[in-house]
Amino acid sequence: MLPERGKISMKRGEIVSQNAPIYSVILDISDKRQNEISQLMTLIKNYINLSDLKTKKIHDRNKQYYVIDTDLNWSDVAKYSILSMKIPEIKLEKNLKRVYNYPYEISHIIGYVGSPSKHDIEEMDNTALSLSFAKVGKTGIEKRYNNQLFGIAGLKHNEVNSRRRFIREIDNIAPIAGSNIQLTVDIKLQKEVYKILSQYESASCIVMNANTGAILALVSYPGYDINMFSKRIDGKKLQKLYNAPYDAMINKVISGLYSPGSVFKMITALAGLKKGIINENTRFNCHGYTEIGTHKFHCWKWRSGGHGSVDLEDALAESCDVYFYNVAKMLTPDDIAKVAKDFGLGQLTGIDLPHEKYGLIQTKSWKKETKKQKWTTGDTLNMSIGQGFVLTTPIQLATMMAMLVNGQKAITPHLNKEFNINNEKVLGYNSNHIRIIRNGMNAVVNSWYGTAKQYAIDDKNLKFGGKTGSSQVVRISEKARKSGKTVSDDYWKKEHAVFVGYAPIDNPKIIVSVLIEHGGSGGHTAASVAHDVFLATKDFCPEVYSASK
Repeated sequence: MLPERGKISMKRGEIVSQNAPIYSVILDISDKRQNEISQLMTLIKNYINLSDLKTKKIHDRNKQYYVIDTDLNWSDVAKYSILSMKIPEIKLEKNLKRVYNYPYEISHIIGYVGSPSKHDIEEMDNTALSLSFAKVGKTGIEKRYNNQLFGIAGLKHNEVNSRRRFIREIDNIAPIAGSNIQLTVDIKLQKEVYKILSQYESASCIVMNANTGAILALVSYPGYDINMFSKRIDGKKLQKLYNAPYDAMINKVISGLYSPGSVFKMITALAGLKKGIINENTRFNCHGYTEIGTHKFHCWKWRSGGHGSVDLEDALAESCDVYFYNVAKMLTPDDIAKVAKDFGLGQLTGIDLPHEKYGLIQTKSWKKETKKQKWTTGDTLNMSIGQGFVLTTPIQLATMMAMLVNGQKAITPHLNKEFNINNEKVLGYNSNHIRIIRNGMNAVVNSWYGTAKQYAIDDKNLKFGGKTGSSQVVRISEKARKSGKTVSDDYWKKEHAVFVGYAPIDNPKIIVSVLIEHGGSGGHTAASVAHDVFLATKDFCPEVYSASK
């Protein structure tokens, strides 16, 4: 006997994943010989339209029980009830199906359940999975905590005769329901963030506690209806969902791989500060580009002749590429990679969701082994501004930002309220260097010259800082620059817009990581979303701001 699957609730106890009754009709051939099965099938086909495939499976007799129909409406229940009186081998069975509240908004957090595969059965080592209506988690929290949610199956011993006909029940051990799981997610904030992202074709956003790693909202847009997996699935509808242009089935927060763009510049700055090649007063002159041999590496402000003379705080606030090109000329890729990995890039964050991707922080040896090519200075320059081979996930950028502003405490992003956190590691970077970086991120939003200045919030409790990024998906050619048309009209060729920030400025409690696919400017599109999300956190999660650090 199958146990009842545990419920999943949100931060304030709202149940979002629970069970509802479902009626199915079963064909019991456990006591039938082969010739009797043929006679039975002939009789049944007078009343039920069975496919040739299902008929063949029953004749092959691989199982003793076959599901003829499921998810019955009341009319079907009545029909099969009458039929079972004529044909005792047809039985009605009541089971449970999974029902989700807010299915689109929570789709990439909760996931869905489905019939167990051979791999699922082997992995769980649970004979109950061979039962007709057994379901296991396939994605999301349903998969990650499947063992806890599944419970322990019951056991019934029956005495049968030589024809396997029932004589009497010997004993009956009741199933034990699965454990309930409560998440850290605030459902009101989750719904609001989903609504904010819905103005774009494809996007993601994470809201996370900077000091604990608890996730308050995690949205990958578009979502999809996870309830469709709890009933008979229309094959064409499922195929359409898997082939959808904006990857609704992929959790972009943990599995989307993107060049981080200028959000990576804090890593390059820290590498330069750590090596002692720059300090907060080091200045470089930006006239729109720098040259390596005959190749020009442009700053985003190349049209107007660059940023002029900038120090590190200016370079972060205005996102001056040339400043970081100059720093990169004095660094090795391994210098930058070491800092990146210390701050959680290029590796799993450990979030309690399946299918998280590693990303990529490249080194000289990586390029030699993978590309069979030598590393070039140009590779280091591209790396310094988060382009080239660098790939990160939005959750990695959120984790990086948390460690930059929470006193360098290593954190593990998590959704389960009872998540066991053992990591108390503190990074040993120079606190003065971190202060310099934070000053730059403050200026990004709160100075007159910052790239996200138009989205500053005049509220000391919500005053936020952060870093904008615009991640190129195609290289801008010299021909395009000369023509003056460097922004494509083609959606798929536009830059990804990135913003990762924190609030409040003086005592950070909240991290917000935003990525809008093909959204263009991070300083406009992504920063605008972050502004709205920070305001929403104050409306729905004010207790986070008042909690002690």
